[in-house]
Amino acid sequence: MAMHFKQPARPLLVYTDLDGTLLDHDSYSFRPAVPALERLAKLAVPVIPVTSKTLAELEMLRGQLGLTGPCIAENGGLIAIPRGYFDPGPSLEGGEHFLVDFLSPRYEEILATLAGLRREFGFDFTGFSDLGDVEVARLTGLDIEQARRARQRLCSEPLVWRDSVQAFERFSQELERRNYTLVEGGRFYHVLGHTDKARAIDRLSRYYSEAGFANFTSIALGDSPNDTLMLQATGVAVVIRRKDGSWLPLETRGEKVQTRATGPEGWNEFFQKYLDTMNVDASTQRITHG
Repeated sequence: MAMHFKQPARPLLVYTDLDGTLLDHDSYSFRPAVPALERLAKLAVPVIPVTSKTLAELEMLRGQLGLTGPCIAENGGLIAIPRGYFDPGPSLEGGEHFLVDFLSPRYEEILATLAGLRREFGFDFTGFSDLGDVEVARLTGLDIEQARRARQRLCSEPLVWRDSVQAFERFSQELERRNYTLVEGGRFYHVLGHTDKARAIDRLSRYYSEAGFANFTSIALGDSPNDTLMLQATGVAVVIRRKDGSWLPLETRGEKVQTRATGPEGWNEFFQKYLDTMNVDASTQRITHG
């Protein structure tokens, strides 16, 4: 169902990683975060997934999570905006349900680049394009249908590196020479164009500003190295505690919060406290903390 953007009751934009953050790293459950998600929904605060997942995966997850706004897929390779969400919206290509802003080259071009590097240097790696649904399911812990959606890639390629450290350094250099980015995720390395989660957040935030939403505080939540730039790009960086009890090391100019709980429990922990302590000055829409 098409939903139009309306001004939230609190001047907030929420950008969130999924795996290990809003979704449990092992079970992919988001149940512990439901109270916070429902509270944000009542305030009409946009909750925007920013993830390595594909748009096909997000189409299913958005419905499960009760999210109706934009999403950022494939590590910032694309922004997908529901048709009619911004009116008037940016002039973008799209399908039946989304307008898509591509920040990375298309999948076919990336695969051609990787194939060329294999031929020239003999690099040993396994990408999703080399695997079937069953093999991806085995690698990720997803079921077969979820694995099928994970393989419907538009602008990035996850891969498992099987070569030496020295070869990896050369691989990284050759990708950089070709204006590609190599991102370390929780399970895979991801190859995409010269973009990242932070660049996608900056562009989507501009779309919100152009729609008349101003003076908002942006909040990002994440737990892994590929969330670093995203966390540094927002006013409040929420570092979700990891399963091993550690936190992603992070330096940022904005406010930083580390959760005590892990995964979706930590996600819920942060927003329950944040919304409880937020006071809004009605005359200025300035957020203060009690």
